[in-house]
Parts: sequence; C-alpha cells; structure tokens
Amino acid sequence: MASTKTPQITLTQAPSGGGGGRLFNAAGTAKRLRASPLFAIGPSEPGPAIRRGALLAVPIGVSLGIEFGFDSPTKGAIATGALLAGFPGMDAPAGPRAAWQAVAAPLIGIAAAIGILSSQSAPLAVLALGLLGAIAGYCFSVSLRLAILGLSVSLALMVAQGLFLPTEDAAPALLWATVGALGQAVWSLLVRLVADRAVDDEESGWSWAAARAALASNLTLSSPNLRHAIRFGTALAAGVALYRLLGMRDHGFWIPLTILFVMRPEIDETHKRLILRALGTVLGLILATAAAEAFRGDDLVTGAILTASAGFAFGLLTVQYALFTAAITVYVVLLSDTLGEPALQAADERATGTALGILIAFLAFAIWPNPGEGKEVR
Repeated sequence: MASTKTPQITLTQAPSGGGGGRLFNAAGTAKRLRASPLFAIGPSEPGPAIRRGALLAVPIGVSLGIEFGFDSPTKGAIATGALLAGFPGMDAPAGPRAAWQAVAAPLIGIAAAIGILSSQSAPLAVLALGLLGAIAGYCFSVSLRLAILGLSVSLALMVAQGLFLPTEDAAPALLWATVGALGQAVWSLLVRLVADRAVDDEESGWSWAAARAALASNLTLSSPNLRHAIRFGTALAAGVALYRLLGMRDHGFWIPLTILFVMRPEIDETHKRLILRALGTVLGLILATAAAEAFRGDDLVTGAILTASAGFAFGLLTVQYALFTAAITVYVVLLSDTLGEPALQAADERATGTALGILIAFLAFAIWPNPGEGKEVR
C-alpha cells in the first residue's frame, strides 16, 4: 500500500535524574529540553533550508513592493498568492518546484474566489472548507508534497472566507491570487536557469499510476490517511462553525488556521505541533505587535520585515516548527496591521482563536483516534 507519512524526528532523551538533591537543576533541565523531540532541530539542515526560504521569499518581497509602493488596490492579494504558492514542492530543486507551483497557482486563485463566495453564507462556508479540507487530508495517501499542495489551496479558501469580502471581489481575488502564485513559479524557473542547471534530470516525484494506486488502497476506514481526511475535514468545518457562532468576524479564521497547521495523520506528530503551535504563536504575536508599534507608517521597513518573516517561515518549516509558527504569525499579523488592522488590539483575539483551534484538534483525536493510538493520548 502506497502511503507517505509526515517525517518523524526521534532523538535519545537525556537522563532525567541529577541535580544532587537540589530543588531545581537548571542545567539538567536545559539539557533535557534540548534533547526533547519537541525542540529538536531537523530533519532539514538549518543553513540550506533558510537559504531556500530566502529564495522563495523574493517574489513575495517584489509583490509587497509593488502593492505598498504604488498603493495598489490589490491590498496584499498578489503577495498572499506568492506566499501560498511557495509551499508546494518547496523541498524540490527549482525545476520540479516550478512545476508544482504552476499546478498550484490556478487552484489557489479558484479557492480564493470560492472562499469569498461561500463566506456569504455560514452553512456554505462550513461545507466548502470541510470538503476541501477532507480532500487535502486524503492527499497524504499519495505523498507529503501533494498534501502540502492541498493544504496550501485549503489555506487560500480559508483566508478568503475569513475576510468577509463582497461577492464582486471574487473575480479580482481569483485573478490576483493566481498572478501572485504564478510569479512564484516563474521565479523558480529563473532560479533553475541560473543556478540549478546541474539537476536537469531531477524528477518531480509524481506518478499518475502510483497516485491512483495509493488513493484506491487507502479507501478504507482502517487506513490512517482516510481517517485523517474525515477527521481533518470535520475539524476544519467545526472551526468555521465555531467562529461564525461566536461572531468572530475579524479574526475567527485563526481557529481553522490553527487546525490546518497542526493536524496530521499521526497522533504523536499532532500533539507535538499542538504544543509548538501555542509557543510559536505567543512568540510571533509579541514580535509582530512590537514591530507594528515601532515601525507604524514606514512601508519600507515593514515590507522588509514581511519579506524576511516569509523567508524564515519557508526555511524553518522543516527545521523547527515553533520557530516556523512564530515567523508565519509575524507575517500575518504585520500584514493585517499594514492593511489597517491594529496589531495590539487584535493580539488577544488571535491568541483566543489559536487556543480554540488547538482544543478542536486535540478533541478530534480524542473522539476518533486511529486504531491502536487511543491509549497514547496523554
């Protein structure tokens, strides 16, 4: 059965004793924390990963410069499309990465348009994200790359829903999100021509036959991938329903956003992400709020910080999840502040949304765990 799981990181735990009878042994505690899989560095090497992230951030920086510098009515839509398209194929060389991004681009645009249209009705919003989330979750049956593409498209729909824009903005959203995403693909092609010629024979890792076989073989409730698809789609739908019921129109999408980022087919990986997401969000909110207050009105500095935070988000995703969460939180909060939403006033609502999302993700596994995993909940 063809199935790809999220990479697991296993490190040897440091001895838990020590301290010579003292009440608290700071050095020993620090060693145990460093040895914990929660705070592990990897599987990617930080240097190459961050350099790759810096490359992926270039189209975002260019888009932000155009949108802010010329006071564009697109209001960050192009840069957001470029951000979302940076994730599919991000671990691949530039040539295959461009192919994955080119496929993702129209899907991201369509999802953004559907997000705006479905946001006009709460039941439609719940149904749309629940279905797309289930599809994205089932993509884990084929490969992690396909799953990331599905998650990126789901994220486009989710963000568009959370903005509560009028229906006439659906067509512009489709256009500008697609343009931004295609800009990422074009940039990857340029990188291939200039720097990646040595990997001309590198394959994209895609096989239609293998994909069909994997999808068919996982179509059973005994498959963790199908169970994840159902669990994931249901959790995302519950997140949308909750923020609609609570009237959280401005920042409610942080509930399903948190669910999307933390839930994986395996319970252990999900629980790690729950903790790291909470830590990273708090750190990101502090950094973003401080930057917003310190550089308010300075578009040049703000654009530079946004570009840097996007680069670090791409680079740190496969290095340290808490730091990735902090970087992406800085990007989202600072961009929202630039568009007129005070970061300081919204910080508590975003923290609340994150906490509710973490709770839903935890309950999803507690209510319907994978076979043999229920006893692992702690």
